[in-house]
Amino acid sequence: MKLKNHVAAILAAAIGLLIFSPNLMAEFKMDKEVSYGPHERNVLDVYWNTKFKNAPIVFTIHGGGFKNGSKAYCNKDMIKLYMSKGCIVVSPNYRLIGKGEPVTKDDCAMDTAMAVAHIQANAKKYGGDPTRIVSSGASAGGYISAWIAYQKNWEWPANAKHKPKKLNIVGWFGNSPFLPRGLISQVGPGDPPGFVMYGGKREHPATPAKQGYDIQAALKKNKVWSKMVYIDSMGHVPAKRILFSPNTRDKQTHEAYLQFLDMVCHGKGKPKGGDVIKVKPVKNK
Repeated sequence: MKLKNHVAAILAAAIGLLIFSPNLMAEFKMDKEVSYGPHERNVLDVYWNTKFKNAPIVFTIHGGGFKNGSKAYCNKDMIKLYMSKGCIVVSPNYRLIGKGEPVTKDDCAMDTAMAVAHIQANAKKYGGDPTRIVSSGASAGGYISAWIAYQKNWEWPANAKHKPKKLNIVGWFGNSPFLPRGLISQVGPGDPPGFVMYGGKREHPATPAKQGYDIQAALKKNKVWSKMVYIDSMGHVPAKRILFSPNTRDKQTHEAYLQFLDMVCHGKGKPKGGDVIKVKPVKNK
């Protein structure tokens, strides 16, 4: 436990120096292992800054085929990017399939929806705005993030701490999200804008780029803003390299995503939508 606390302290100090060194009055904070439900995996981490007031909130939801993964998916590059745009960052765990309990992929999604509901009810504690939440995730987490963004009718389990009529999702980002046809059919008019990214030749067979084109078509049909990024030379979940890492990110993709965050989180600008950014092969810098 002492080692865990020591590592957490080092992470907090490192991220704080990376992001907030110009503002000595601001303080980077973390709230770890926050319980949002009855299961041992119903916990989340929150990253925020004391200078934030009514800040938008970004959920980063891990993948792992619904069988593996953890909230540690949210790394320092992701935290730095979102906090540089004035956003609180939340990374939840959820129950997993195949661990001796009767859990389905939609149970994984409902757990995460409960996490969003919990933060929506407690946003002010972290200086957050409960009406501006971005749902983002990779692979299985991309399925969950889209399920949360485009679900219309909420039937909360009896053990849910909070049971809002709606989740206040203002934007969705999917990194090689698993998007079955039934989920795509949930998209409707007035839904949150979507930013989606897929690899090409080496993409996972369960998450072909066609799913990205299909959800973009559904968003367009319903006159909802969208942007897709396609990287033919790369494989599954390319965002950590193409978007988040300052050493390997694609400039056009990075700028487009920052514009997306400005639009959905802060109501700034109206970037071009409905298009596909096709990223050329990237070499390590």
